[in-house]
Amino acid sequence: MNVSKDRGSQKIAVIYPYLMGCLTVTIVFLLVCLFVGYKIGRKNISNLFSQVLPTAKYKKVLSLPKDVLEELTELNAVIENADNPTNQPKHNTLAVIPDDELTYVLRPDTKMFVSMLKSTKAFNFDPPVLYLNYADQFRMSERLRAYIKKESRLQYSYSTDSYGFRKTVPSVDSVEQVLIVGDSVPFGVGVADESTAASCLQRLIGKRYRIVNASVGGYDGQQAFLMAKKISNNTNFAGLIYVACQNDFMGKDDWIQEADSILARIKTISQRFGDNVIIVLHTYMEYTLRDIFHENGWKQKRIEKTHALRRALPGICKEYGYGYYDWTDIVDDFLEVEKSIFSRFALYADHCHLSPLGNRLMAESIFRSIEYKWN
Repeated sequence: MNVSKDRGSQKIAVIYPYLMGCLTVTIVFLLVCLFVGYKIGRKNISNLFSQVLPTAKYKKVLSLPKDVLEELTELNAVIENADNPTNQPKHNTLAVIPDDELTYVLRPDTKMFVSMLKSTKAFNFDPPVLYLNYADQFRMSERLRAYIKKESRLQYSYSTDSYGFRKTVPSVDSVEQVLIVGDSVPFGVGVADESTAASCLQRLIGKRYRIVNASVGGYDGQQAFLMAKKISNNTNFAGLIYVACQNDFMGKDDWIQEADSILARIKTISQRFGDNVIIVLHTYMEYTLRDIFHENGWKQKRIEKTHALRRALPGICKEYGYGYYDWTDIVDDFLEVEKSIFSRFALYADHCHLSPLGNRLMAESIFRSIEYKWN
């Protein structure tokens, strides 16, 4: 009797079903993963894994050597759109300080050096942005200087005045003032002081009004209203311009209701601005160039909600007695003149913020409304 042979047969009889079972479970698991991945999308799968298996997220979008990161951290540099690799405290940085009413405001009397950096991700239209104190660029190491020169897409500087407002150029001394509120779009991320929409409007309007740019990056519609209310508590203005980026309303399920709510609040203080109020609805590049982006842009649901918002706002503004401009219409008019489907890219500094040309076109539209309607 061959005992060893019988034992070998018994082992095979046990191992074979075990291996087949493992293989079956693996195949089923992979099929389930493929199905789930198909349903929720590759980007969401990536985000899920990044939460389960955390890594230095900035490495996914930014090439940042360790020694460079260490020096930037020592300089208290701010790097946006890269998961804060220098670990700066929220709302208390080189650029902003906390505020009890508005959460945060711009730090007064500052001059910042800004660099939009290259990204390691393809089709990244919302790139990492590096903020440094302007004076620090003269004391940084040669290594850091070489890194910034190599990795920058574009560079610019911006300044704030003693009130914490972004400087409008040229500076005009006029009793009649016009206030601009909003987020990073009217603030002018991506351009120098002289190329913001506020500065472009100041040059168009001359010395008739002094343009005050009280916009702050990251503000929503409620903060824009609170800023207008706070500044006008003791000062009457000749007019108010609210540049409403559509993400002011996108945080709510009903964008139109949220927009109506904010504009209704503005109506409660419109007399402080001589009832001269202009609303500009700004839209992202993913929307104005949706014919190009397609699957790399927005989902159809968001596009449809933007369509609905654009249809509703003119009527809401008319009800409250506001002037109204639609940035998408300005972009479409520019396309009609330029006769190039790529011309629209020239209006943006990134996927949201405007280039010098884009700011000038927005300012020209606002100026026409002021000339036509304001006395």
